[in-house]
Amino acid sequence: MKAEHPPAMDDAAIISATVMWNRLISVCEEQANALLRVAFGAVVREAGDLSAGVFDAQGRMMAQAVTGTPGHVNTMARSVVAMLRHVPAETLREGDVLVTNDPWLGAGHIFDFVVVTPVFHARTLVGFMASTCHVVDVGGIGWSAEARSVFEEGVLIPVTRLRAGGRLNEDLLRIVAANSRVPHEARGDIISLMTCNDEGARRLQALMEEYALPDLGPLADFIFARSAQAAEAAIRELPEGRYRNEAELDGYDSPIRLCAEMEIRDGRIRVSLAGSSPAIAKGINCPLTYTQAYASFGIRAAVAAHVPNNAASLGLVEVDAPPGLIVSAEWPSPVTARHVVGQALPDLMLGCLAQAIPGKVLAESAGALWVLAISGDGARPFASLNVALGGMGARPDADGLSTTAFPSGVGSVPVEVAETVAPLVYRRKEFAPGSGGAGRYRGGLGQQIEVAAAEDDRALHLSAAAFERLTTGAAGREGGADGAPGRAEIRHAGGKVQPITTKGHYLIPPGASLWVQTPGGGGFGPGAERAPEASARDARHGLLDADPDSTTLQRPTGGKTP
Repeated sequence: MKAEHPPAMDDAAIISATVMWNRLISVCEEQANALLRVAFGAVVREAGDLSAGVFDAQGRMMAQAVTGTPGHVNTMARSVVAMLRHVPAETLREGDVLVTNDPWLGAGHIFDFVVVTPVFHARTLVGFMASTCHVVDVGGIGWSAEARSVFEEGVLIPVTRLRAGGRLNEDLLRIVAANSRVPHEARGDIISLMTCNDEGARRLQALMEEYALPDLGPLADFIFARSAQAAEAAIRELPEGRYRNEAELDGYDSPIRLCAEMEIRDGRIRVSLAGSSPAIAKGINCPLTYTQAYASFGIRAAVAAHVPNNAASLGLVEVDAPPGLIVSAEWPSPVTARHVVGQALPDLMLGCLAQAIPGKVLAESAGALWVLAISGDGARPFASLNVALGGMGARPDADGLSTTAFPSGVGSVPVEVAETVAPLVYRRKEFAPGSGGAGRYRGGLGQQIEVAAAEDDRALHLSAAAFERLTTGAAGREGGADGAPGRAEIRHAGGKVQPITTKGHYLIPPGASLWVQTPGGGGFGPGAERAPEASARDARHGLLDADPDSTTLQRPTGGKTP
């Protein structure tokens, strides 16, 4: 969206529009909180794996809830317009609701459902409420990167009406439930999305009544003009030029490369990912919409974090790639664990920006959103989804945050809840000492988690699809040390240890447990410059690894992890 000068307004009009803008954000927060209250899945209700937003009548995102993840919010910013191409706005009536889990229209894999509700005021379509959340199981081979195509990953719902004229589409819900290992939860989460949109619509209608707004057009124009102007001003403060960065990930059977060329010019940022690895026959491919969501988030977080996120501020950052790459996978590529690539993209962008504004960009983060996808067969089948979090990279003026899901912002399901909804027992969940890279400012720590079946005679199935950075840790910045890579293993009852080295499927036999240590964040600045009192505090709190033979020993200098 082109940045334009805001329309001429007197002070009173500006104040009034700004108040309505903030009220609009509050509407989105109420919408998101409604979803948190009524969601069935623990990963939504407890971890906040969701998004919510309000859109104008053209399908452009005006505001988003603070609660939620960039992968959901920034893909949803494109989803509404994309869905309206399939079901035109003029065909919608009061009481209609649209839904899809198409990865190329929504949030990048079939586990994320997008629900869009048209909002009518005085019988006129004035906008849309949209929300997204993760449904634990939608059939197929489940949460796994083993699928050879999206057809094997579960049931895919094209853009269709979840509700028509106020009447729920029970046939659609029965199809979803029939394909899910947790049918009650799958059905409940989809209805929860519809319910939270209804709450958001009521709040929006009340806001329009209060301010006597016949439509959202003038407010949308104000929001978009101010946001684009502020974002452009922030970009213009950067040195113009071209900057390149590369990163290597473990990949599946072999490493994959991510390559970015960033051009900063004329108040815009354009990124090409053309040199990245081609798509593969495993489910870590990333649709371009999800790639754009996380790459643009990394740029905006560093350059224009003070500007609200909407269609206009997002429009000044363009991210593209030729079709068929790991970052621009085409239908029907498998995409279940697309966040393996997506989570690495903000750091790829920050590596470019660090060349433009040296000394002002944080070190690499773990980019680790290790999904603990554990299931069990037999008379009482279950599917449990939790998240193990890595360390955030050290900042130019502070240590990195530990066990923090940067860039996603998602949380983890509390142990007490995870053990209640599935027959599992968490034996350990604690910081991983020494996993953060040393530096003037230390990288955030990863965590150690050990989980087993609650019943001694029960076997478990694990998908390690999201276990990334097992070979190379997050890079330090400005002379800081790399963070420690992750580790994962199955610990058998007799003392045997089985390392997990790939993203495959693993059997955890009766009596055995899963043990993981997530990666740490990179350090910032030379370790010799760390304040003595900061090192003493780390030692006092047990954050340094005292074992000289440990693979997580805090390293005093930079350099790649062997």
